[in-house]
Amino acid sequence: MTENSENTPFRKLVKTRNFGLFWGAGALSGIGDHFDLIAFPWLVLLVTGDPLAVGAVIAVGSLPTIIFMLLGGALVDRLSPRIVMLGSNSVRIVLSSMLAALILTGFTNLWLIYLFALLKGIADSLYHPGHAAMLPQIVPAGNLRQSNALIRTTADLSGFVGPALAGALIAFFSGGVFSEGRAGTIGIGLAFVVVAFAFLISSLLLILMRTERTEHELAEEGSEEQDTLSSILEGIRFARSEGAIFIVFLLVAGVEFLIEGPVIVGIPVLADTYLSEGALALGVITAGFAGGSILGAVLAGAIPAPRRGLGPIFVTLFGLSGILLMPFGVLRAMWVAAGVAFFVGIIGAYVDVLLLTWLQRRTPRAMMGRVMSFMSIAEVGLLPISIAVAGALITLSLEWVFIGAGALIAIFCLLIGFRREIYEMRLVDDSR
Repeated sequence: MTENSENTPFRKLVKTRNFGLFWGAGALSGIGDHFDLIAFPWLVLLVTGDPLAVGAVIAVGSLPTIIFMLLGGALVDRLSPRIVMLGSNSVRIVLSSMLAALILTGFTNLWLIYLFALLKGIADSLYHPGHAAMLPQIVPAGNLRQSNALIRTTADLSGFVGPALAGALIAFFSGGVFSEGRAGTIGIGLAFVVVAFAFLISSLLLILMRTERTEHELAEEGSEEQDTLSSILEGIRFARSEGAIFIVFLLVAGVEFLIEGPVIVGIPVLADTYLSEGALALGVITAGFAGGSILGAVLAGAIPAPRRGLGPIFVTLFGLSGILLMPFGVLRAMWVAAGVAFFVGIIGAYVDVLLLTWLQRRTPRAMMGRVMSFMSIAEVGLLPISIAVAGALITLSLEWVFIGAGALIAIFCLLIGFRREIYEMRLVDDSR
């Protein structure tokens, strides 16, 4: 009994030195990213006073996503995930430090902010494929599901902690939480100092990892001379030849496109227009999504994964999330909306953990970076278009945007569900 308890997947995971360092590095990187999410928009408002400029800066930061995620995936497979992550972090440390110095010394203008947002977007795009591809190298195959669950839970918690700390820091140095007017430059500058420090500690943790043997093996596997474009095209051919992987990319891209825009744009409009609690309702509903996501990740790690019928389960749960999305446009009670958001969050995180685990176990190590970059693009590559389309349609009818998006998700999942590749999906036994 004691021997069995000491060999549980979670206990093995905790005892894995490299995973602990990797986990900490990812958590700190997440904190830095979420500080950015608060500091950048607030800086733009301070400099311009124009909400439209905030959207423009966010759009500029999103532009590099597809191109540089593809490049990042190819570099990960050629060099190693850790080297690419360290390179990305180095760029982000320099950018955050320079921006902090410019803000604190008063040399800030909108064009500089655009430039920093663009360069930061490039660095972020290179980091994410490396992060997803590195996990299978440092964690035993039988612990991948629990590892993904723990990382997803930590990322969701960072989404709570990071913005709250950033907002408190900016408010404190502008004269207190209850002060009037916009925050001064000191708080924003110090927020970027925290960002640089978070990325610096994250890099130090990555350096402390013992992965020399793995990186040498990868170098041997990828020793063939191949230009970057050819490497990317090879990855595309591989994904296309693996029917189940290709169908999964289509499924994720379609669902994310249909759900993200309505949620990101529609929920604030719903709270402002129809819910008497206003901003409080927006916070409560957003917390509902986040709380459900945390629970969904925990469940994915704690409950044994289904080994058969995995594809139909994915399709069914994605379709259910679409059905749950449909009533958002007509909900007029804050707590009901938050409850629905909670269940949508559970489904999203649960499927995400199992799907990522399946993909990591299905993909050859030499192709891992490119496949993970494709997955990242499927998840976020169409986000700007989704937001733009949802924003335009919501001006016509909030109710029908949610109803239409939810119905399209359900229909799309139903059609994908008839594909033979979906029925062939299975998760390899965790004990192996």
